[in-house]
Amino acid sequence: MTTTKAPSDTRPESRRVDEGSIRLIQHGGISEEAKVKLWRPFIAPSIGLLIEENKTAGRSLGIIRPQPESIKFIVKEAKESNAEDQAVADLIFHEQASLLEDPLKPIEKPKHSFSYQFTCADPTRCTCAKNPHTHQIHDWEVQGAYFYYKRKYKTEEVTLAKMIQAYQENIPTRNLHFVMGTMASHPKTFIIIGTLRTGVDPDELSRQGELL
Repeated sequence: MTTTKAPSDTRPESRRVDEGSIRLIQHGGISEEAKVKLWRPFIAPSIGLLIEENKTAGRSLGIIRPQPESIKFIVKEAKESNAEDQAVADLIFHEQASLLEDPLKPIEKPKHSFSYQFTCADPTRCTCAKNPHTHQIHDWEVQGAYFYYKRKYKTEEVTLAKMIQAYQENIPTRNLHFVMGTMASHPKTFIIIGTLRTGVDPDELSRQGELL
């Protein structure tokens, strides 16, 4: 696979995949350990450190592990989000809509915003030791989950209860990590652009590697 760097995008990690260069390199399933080894090197101790490296080197991508006991899933109406989160959500919505094969079947605009409040696993060099982070999840997966539950359970009350069950009770038990990134239009602001969860503890995997 090859990638192209957009001249107008100064973020060092930002690349555009050349679709014609994508090749299948392995058949069959990939173990959980192998998957974790792919992204484990990008884990940062805290958002504070990501911000420092953004200022000094322009870093725009990293992975954060929240303290499990600090995680709180927050649901509110989309219109209650701050102006910056609303702008990012609108941009992601329009990008997602542009991927539809059938433009005559538009996707529904999200009515809710979903956020995580948390403290970084290592809060040193970070403000979250005193003030936990609250970040809206700007990953279409969470909106997809909402629409799935809404189609299945019909009522808003049950739908939101299922969202809380999944994102507050179930997902955090699977070594939840946040993929933090910036956008070209907001190169200094980190947002949650994805979530990772696995049955393999990355820290334990690192310790095992040190013993080999």
